[in-house]
Amino acid sequence: MITLSIDDQINVANEVVKLMGEIDPSGDHQAFSDPKKVLKALGEKNYDVAWLDIEMPGMSGLELAVEIKKKSPSTNIVFVTGHEKFAYQSFKLHASGFVLKPVTKEALEREIEDLRIPVEREETTGLLRVQCFGNFEVFDKNDQPVAFQRARSKELFAYMVDRRGALCSSNEFCGVLFEDREQDSALKKQIRTFMSKLRQDLAKVGAEDVLVKGWNAYGIDCSKLDCDYYNTLNGDPRAVNSFQGEYMSQYYWAEMTLGELIMRI
Repeated sequence: MITLSIDDQINVANEVVKLMGEIDPSGDHQAFSDPKKVLKALGEKNYDVAWLDIEMPGMSGLELAVEIKKKSPSTNIVFVTGHEKFAYQSFKLHASGFVLKPVTKEALEREIEDLRIPVEREETTGLLRVQCFGNFEVFDKNDQPVAFQRARSKELFAYMVDRRGALCSSNEFCGVLFEDREQDSALKKQIRTFMSKLRQDLAKVGAEDVLVKGWNAYGIDCSKLDCDYYNTLNGDPRAVNSFQGEYMSQYYWAEMTLGELIMRI
């Protein structure tokens, strides 16, 4: 889900964004305090919900709602205000809902469940959801973070995701994880240990099939992942819009792919 929140008090808008992050952690939620920036953003993204404060200087939430409906008729308007007196005016504009301040998570959830224009929920077909933009993270089918026994096992998995299904040899893994060490038998044994732990980690969440074994090499089955990087390469607009200039930020070797993404987008 892609949502925006606007309030002339940015801390209030940020609180809505924080709550939306708890409700929809895989969504894209943004806070604004300037109506002009909201109108500009509407030309860049298709927002599912706009949480609008009503009493704002310059342009009221009611006036902003009219402009949003012109630019993006499919965006649900939900007014967020401290005064019930605005309820009648908001419903004259065919708003989707009305939330009284102080905003609670429960109030937002109620409005989301009863939107005028329902948000289509995308079915996740992958065994894992992989986040490459920002820090690299992996989530199971219940959207819970996968616990890796070893940080190096997680890095191995990240590298295989970056390689997009290409089989990687032990020598390649050694060069990436330990570029300053000589590739001897002890180092390759460490790689085998990290890979064994990785297989165990994936098996615990029912995703061992993601790994592909070749002759002294490993890769991944990309079709079993729901990955923002892959979705961006496939032209998914939501994935493209979620890219904010960071890719697997904790890994130095990801900088080359980051440069390619910046050039592409």
